[in-house]
Amino acid sequence: MHPIVVVLLDGLGDRAHESLGGRTANEAAATPNLDALAARGSCGVLYAVGPGRAPSSEVAHWSMFGYRQEEFPGRAVLEALGAGQDVDPDDVLAFAALRPSEERDGALWLTGRPRRGEDEEEDEASSLLARCADIEVDGLRFTLSELGRGEAILRVSGGADDRVTDTDAFFRDRYPVLRPQAAASEAERTARAAEKWTRDVLDRLAGERFNVITLKWWGRARPAPTFEERHGVTGSFIAASRFMHGLARAVGLEPIELAETDDPTADLERRLGRIRERLDAGETFVFSHQKAADEAGHTKDPAVKQRTTELLDK
Repeated sequence: MHPIVVVLLDGLGDRAHESLGGRTANEAAATPNLDALAARGSCGVLYAVGPGRAPSSEVAHWSMFGYRQEEFPGRAVLEALGAGQDVDPDDVLAFAALRPSEERDGALWLTGRPRRGEDEEEDEASSLLARCADIEVDGLRFTLSELGRGEAILRVSGGADDRVTDTDAFFRDRYPVLRPQAAASEAERTARAAEKWTRDVLDRLAGERFNVITLKWWGRARPAPTFEERHGVTGSFIAASRFMHGLARAVGLEPIELAETDDPTADLERRLGRIRERLDAGETFVFSHQKAADEAGHTKDPAVKQRTTELLDK
């Protein structure tokens, strides 16, 4: 059996820009190696969830790995697994984030987050999360398991439903902290308890610099076959992020941590070296994820994206 290797350059897809003469960064970039691979292979498009739809990274990967929507546990579960935490299918999980906020016209607007590498802020965030670590609301128990940098996994036990909308607006300059809503009638109890919990947290953190905990990515563990059971192959998943390692664990692949630096060329070279090691060890499937192109896209600068693509090509 021939081994299967997936080298995913996350975020490589692009759109045309006038600063590049109406071309995409990929078209403008000098990519002799990628061009040669494309010329020798088969080229196509895979729609993760359907044409015209731009899914989140976790949904796209879940679908790309051959798993169904009804099997998807939600990103909070993947984050918990990636952090080495146990996940009980009886619990509902959400991703919790301690944030600073200010009131404007009767609404709470987020103003930032604890800074990475600032020990004082990290310690402060940890202390404030501990203040809210175990709260009971209407027969549901809300407990926090800290992840660092003011982030945590929220577990809701006692018969909760995960079909609840996020309170984290994601774009803090566009929307305030949101009221949780039930996405199904059976989730109304959980949504109202989550709202009461949020208000209780606001009271406990009143006067503090970090004074609100937002919730997003609700979910729960759901039955799904392993990657080997579904596809007949097994192997490893090379990535840098916690969520990716959780995805690997969720489908029964071995997570391999390989950090990313400011040098995309060296990072990709290290990944290719690790792929060779895994194949030499007899593995039949190796997946490698790299986020450099995606990070370049987040700069909104087509020239940065072009340079990053050329560095990956090397």
